[in-house]
Amino acid sequence: MLNNISRILIRVSNVPAAVGFYTQKLGLILDRQHPHAAALRFANNTTELILHTDDHRGDLEIIYQVTDVREMFEKREELHIQFLSPPQQVGAGYRATIKDPFGNILIIADQGKAIEKPEESSERVRTTLFEDAPDIPPAKDPELLTRLYTLIGRTADDLPYTRHFEELYSLYVRQLPDPKPSARDVWWQLINLRKRGSLPRLGSAVSKPPALDAEKKELLRKLLGHNIGKRDRLPYTPEFDTLMEQFNQHFARPFPPHVVWRMVANLAK
Repeated sequence: MLNNISRILIRVSNVPAAVGFYTQKLGLILDRQHPHAAALRFANNTTELILHTDDHRGDLEIIYQVTDVREMFEKREELHIQFLSPPQQVGAGYRATIKDPFGNILIIADQGKAIEKPEESSERVRTTLFEDAPDIPPAKDPELLTRLYTLIGRTADDLPYTRHFEELYSLYVRQLPDPKPSARDVWWQLINLRKRGSLPRLGSAVSKPPALDAEKKELLRKLLGHNIGKRDRLPYTPEFDTLMEQFNQHFARPFPPHVVWRMVANLAK
């Protein structure tokens, strides 16, 4: 089912210096280079090594190539695969995060092709380098999204990783033309509508995060790092999946994604 490793992303402090090291000392071949990222390839296969300086990504990410992410998601119960989030469209393909029975988190993607050519602007090329950079397009139908949000009746801070969000997402995207927005896209579009005052007030959150002692609060605060002031960007991203996995390692019974999100949201207020 895992065909190969599509790409490995490594965060570095200096892209040109890192390119020099990996090409001159370790024998990789430079494919494309831009101010904030570079793509290198191994001599004997198609795996890409992406060197980047993006603080919003982890120190190391490995993306595994599969044939069809959405088909795996549809057969997840049959395959006994735990998806931490629905498939998200990135470029021409789809991406998702899954968890194996031993607690390891894997990023899978299909049609994960390489970046566009250098004649594009550096910012555009950077987006294609990562295939999922945080350039969220505006809602295709903000009025429909607002109506569905009102219909679901659950306040935005209480939505991520609930059946209510999945219902809202499903109802929304089925009425849109291709390409469909990802779950992360729709979540961010909701947040943007809220910031503009376009979403109705639905009252207080239904769920309440569990109380954490000072030690666990400090742990969560440390894991959040620079993301503590950008909590709204976290749902439905690999960064949140990694945070949840690291936080849950400290508990005998792991918290589900929604509960971890509510603790993050509460801590970051």
